[in-house]
Amino acid sequence: MLHAPDGSITPLQSGTYLEKQFHQSLKKAFNPKRQYQCQSIIFSFSNSEFDTNNIKNQSAQALQIVQGYVHKFFDEAQSVSAVQVDGVGGKLHVHLIINTVKTTGKTIPTSRFTVTKMRSDFNQYMNDNFERITGRQWHNPMEHHQERKDVNNLQTRSAWQQQLKKNIKSIKTEVTNVKDFLTRLAKNGITITERRHGQSWTYHGTIKTAHGPKKISARDFYQRIDPKTGAVLRTRGLGRDYTKESLELYWQKQAQKEAQPEQKYHHHGKEVTNHDRIKQSEGREQLQKVKTLAAEARATTEHHRELQQLTLQQLRAAEAEEKRQQQSIKRQVGQVNLRQSNTRYNQSISEQARLRKRKEERLKAKQRTAQQSRSKDDGPEL
Repeated sequence: MLHAPDGSITPLQSGTYLEKQFHQSLKKAFNPKRQYQCQSIIFSFSNSEFDTNNIKNQSAQALQIVQGYVHKFFDEAQSVSAVQVDGVGGKLHVHLIINTVKTTGKTIPTSRFTVTKMRSDFNQYMNDNFERITGRQWHNPMEHHQERKDVNNLQTRSAWQQQLKKNIKSIKTEVTNVKDFLTRLAKNGITITERRHGQSWTYHGTIKTAHGPKKISARDFYQRIDPKTGAVLRTRGLGRDYTKESLELYWQKQAQKEAQPEQKYHHHGKEVTNHDRIKQSEGREQLQKVKTLAAEARATTEHHRELQQLTLQQLRAAEAEEKRQQQSIKRQVGQVNLRQSNTRYNQSISEQARLRKRKEERLKAKQRTAQQSRSKDDGPEL
């Protein structure tokens, strides 16, 4: 960094110069085998450690603590630290960036940057040096951590969906149109977004988790159907009764009930009111729904059976192909062995013929030698 004539770091720094220095240092310490070239850590202090009443003094102390920790545990690495007091809550915190590649080209093991190890080391450093730097005794704020008060109210996705269904069933009987229905849901913390050009809904809400509030959503109803066979491949969502179409149909029927006067009919000698007929109609619709669900279940089971048969056929075909390949390999090995056996047999016959020929030649040579000896012993003729 640029320094003033008295040797101190000047507050006027050239961004271009610093960027060039950074890239030169990064190029010198680059290691192609290292996936992460640096580690970014944030040290956030509690209000009991630094209450930010004296920002200038406390920020210098926080920076001194972090730099001392880095000097003790990462003295061989390049690092940059910056102290801030912003964000939600305005807590004093220090940003630290450590170069994981040393200037020699060697790397710092990743295990040294595990959160558990760093927290333990930093707590130990705070215990040994906090009072020396700040003049106050340090107490670990995490040791007095209390259990969450809402731990018994934490929800899961399944529990949220069950509660959502109960709310929808209750609210739909108290309103008569979509607008009032959405308004009542919003008061209960449930919002809706439209899909498929307004034909389908997605319900949105918030649940409490161990890590704080979490946004969650669920479709009204969705089915994936095989375009070739028409079989139901997958079913998702709350159910058909929670779709926009189903709710609007429910309100239409309720309006028809209120608009029509109570009429009496005779069916098989029994007196039947209009209300009874509507109940019978709803019963038939419910029965039809049950039949539809049963048909979907049968279609799903049939689809799974077809997939199992197809998998079995593929497995058998693969086994047959493997067996055929093994037989082909055996035949090739047998042919190679036969050729090698024939070659060895031919070589043996050729060798025997050569030996026989050599014996004959030696025998003939002996015979010639014997004849020549006899001729010399008889002497010349007179």
